[in-house]
Amino acid sequence: MTVSLALGAASAAAGTAPTWSGQLVAWTVHIGIIVIAIAMFLCILRLIIGPHLADRALAVDTLGVMLIGLVVLLTMQLKTLMFFDGILVLSLLGFAGTVAMAQYIGRPHRKPQTRGEVSGTTDGHG
Repeated sequence: MTVSLALGAASAAAGTAPTWSGQLVAWTVHIGIIVIAIAMFLCILRLIIGPHLADRALAVDTLGVMLIGLVVLLTMQLKTLMFFDGILVLSLLGFAGTVAMAQYIGRPHRKPQTRGEVSGTTDGHG
């Protein structure tokens, strides 16, 4: 993919006329950007109104993957290789965030104690 992007950028810089397949790729990239933008909006809605923590965690992870896809499509549209380092960084951050979120969800949570409760007993008689 990197080689084809580089060749496409080189032909665009040379000023050659776009071919039918080049126009098809351009339209596909435009449609892909629109679809990913709509999907990101829906994920943000799930992040805001998600009833459970797992819904929110999945929405954040999905947003990260869609952001990577959006950057790839923008890289193809701009015909540059400049953003590939950013894509790698986003991938690593997304993976680390997913692992951290999974550990947070997986650990046991304690309810806060109210006044007068004795820790470690169930009947309150010591």
